Amino acid sequence: MNFEELNVRTEIVNVLKRDGIIEPTAIQERTIPLVQQGKDVIGISRTGSGKTVAFGVPLLERVQPGNGVQGLVLAPTRELANQISGELKKWSKPLNLHIATIFGGVALDPQTRSIAKAEIVVGTPGRMLDHLNRRNLNVTEVKTFVLDEADKMVEMGFIEDIEEIMAPMPKDRQILLFGATISDEVDNIKRNH
Repeated sequence: MNFEELNVRTEIVNVLKRDGIIEPTAIQERTIPLVQQGKDVIGISRTGSGKTVAFGVPLLERVQPGNGVQGLVLAPTRELANQISGELKKWSKPLNLHIATIFGGVALDPQTRSIAKAEIVVGTPGRMLDHLNRRNLNVTEVKTFVLDEADKMVEMGFIEDIEEIMAPMPKDRQILLFGATISDEVDNIKRNH
């Protein structure tokens, strides 16, 4: 199996190849077609198994340049948010998409300017909520909402923030939960949304 057989856009396949990503891993092979079909997905797979490609590639395929924020990716730490954002920026170059990275501990203004141009926003729950409450971030057109390391976010006490971030999103948005394990609280997200 290769990414062409998964119907991944040629421009993205070529960028992945340059990155040395030729054959999809098990999690990518199983989840990419489901995400492309618009289904909600829970992907449980060990760290280092390629989850960022599994949700990132079909996310990049779903968004349209210049149509505002259509994809939201939540990560529990700034390190992971930066890492995800870096990969998405690399893979999205030929698609002319803008990725904003937002997390606490740095100035709001540059992030606000970045959000204004972005189709995808990657960030931590606290700062995402901060921008939402300040009306710097509009999530009413979000097509895909990704929770990466969902269990870690729950462990760190972000469940209320996640619920608050999801509240103004369209009811028909796609939800992708990825992590190494799935807890009862993440199960609640699955049942409720």
